[in-house]
Amino acid sequence: MWSDILMGLGALGLILLGMDWLSKGLKTAAGPVLMQFLQRWTSRPWQGVLFGTAATVAVQSSTVLTVTTIGFVNAGILSLQNAAFVIYGSNVGTSLTGWFVALVGLQFKIDALALPMIGVGAILKLFAKKSRAQGIGEALIGFGLFFLGLAYLKDSFDAVFVDIEFSALSQLGFWGIIIGVLLGTLLSVVMQASIAVIALVITAVSAGVLPLPLAAAFVIGANLGTTSTAIISTLAATAKAKRLAMLHVIFNIITGVTAIVILSPLLWLIGLVQDALFNDPNPAISLALFHTLFNILGVVLMWPLTSRLVLFLNGRFRAQNIGQLRVLDASSLSMPAVAIKTLSIESLRVGQLISGQALLLSEGKALNNDTQEHIRQLQNEINHYLLQLGKSPLAEKEAKALNELVKNLLRLEMTLQLLPELAEQAQRDANAFVPEQAFWQQLVAAHWPADAQAVRSSYRELMRQRQKLKDQLYLLVLTERVSNDSGGEQLLRFAELRRFNQQLTRAMLALANLQGQAEPSMAGSTEEDMQYAS
Repeated sequence: MWSDILMGLGALGLILLGMDWLSKGLKTAAGPVLMQFLQRWTSRPWQGVLFGTAATVAVQSSTVLTVTTIGFVNAGILSLQNAAFVIYGSNVGTSLTGWFVALVGLQFKIDALALPMIGVGAILKLFAKKSRAQGIGEALIGFGLFFLGLAYLKDSFDAVFVDIEFSALSQLGFWGIIIGVLLGTLLSVVMQASIAVIALVITAVSAGVLPLPLAAAFVIGANLGTTSTAIISTLAATAKAKRLAMLHVIFNIITGVTAIVILSPLLWLIGLVQDALFNDPNPAISLALFHTLFNILGVVLMWPLTSRLVLFLNGRFRAQNIGQLRVLDASSLSMPAVAIKTLSIESLRVGQLISGQALLLSEGKALNNDTQEHIRQLQNEINHYLLQLGKSPLAEKEAKALNELVKNLLRLEMTLQLLPELAEQAQRDANAFVPEQAFWQQLVAAHWPADAQAVRSSYRELMRQRQKLKDQLYLLVLTERVSNDSGGEQLLRFAELRRFNQQLTRAMLALANLQGQAEPSMAGSTEEDMQYAS
């Protein structure tokens, strides 16, 4: 008996490991292609639902899709409204995996192909040179482990668990169903993979261990348990991520409560359909059909509520101080291109805060120590995510963008270190930064990358004004109205100010370019501007 129990635990481990490898492999092989369509094909609700369903089936993980969608929302690529329907679709996609288990995993001796699949997958994983081929190999290994675990799990159920009187829970009526929902939720929270729980329940109902109503309650609980991942992942996340996670939780709660309320009539309807179509109704297929139907019903219920719900959520989670990240969190790291975009957005905000400090000096005010501390806090957070992103496998284009990002963050660090020197200049001369005042105000209020061209033009005009002031200083020294010592000191101050403006402008224009929406020629134009400034 104990050997069979241990075999069941090992089988469960194979299923979880297989799901992990399968998800990672499919994400590597097909994920980038799928995610390119995320912005293009989710503008309408029905497109979002279809995309969420297809993408979840493709990468075999609703969690992967949810985290990626949160990253796109953070980066401003996807609105909360459009993301909502992608999340609804991901739940429907999860239910389709149950069909795969019921129709293929349990109806055919697919476990006989498990070892060959693992062998072929290992060869591709170890010896293929292209990342997509390696991803396919990893997915094949995952498939093999998943079905191998499923076969062992069915054997352990047949040997050990078939005599357990789960039917006693069914005799408790409504409270038995509630206990089943709670157990399913607990399993999903512990395993952090609702698909694995559903495979477990379908196997159990197929082996005759679980009565169908109780198995349905477990599936409802597994759906509810997926919200734990969303909640945990947003504990230290941005406001946008928290809003989307809350929407995911609301969807699953409404869907789960509805499924509990109509459980008996829905199972009765499914039974009638199965009796009409099959001589010998299959409980595994009944459960898969139940899972799909109540998720589709959840989408139908949420469809008219989503707009008002989004308006409600957009007013929540707004209490953020200056030093907190606004668009960057762990979800952004799911796709390097999205991570670079969100890192550039946060870095631009650092540049605008530094510009705001310079603007205070031009208005005759002192530097704000609290804001200085917030800037340091933001820089530390950004550097943390930079290190995390640097550990991820990056394409050549992404590696170059990351290098450009680091270079411009160093430029911002230089400007931050120059602020105390500028503060000393302001103490000596209250009018020292009059020419810069309008330009710094523009940097503070700019919307990136739309205002990049206007900022570039203003910078050129500022440099012309500064050149005229330098020429006037040369003339004053030549006519001996200003001593050489005083003139040299003023030139040094001009040089410090020029370096501040140059590095700040170059960094902010380059970071705007990294967002991927600015002009292709921006980087080159920025370099020309810097040469002119020199």
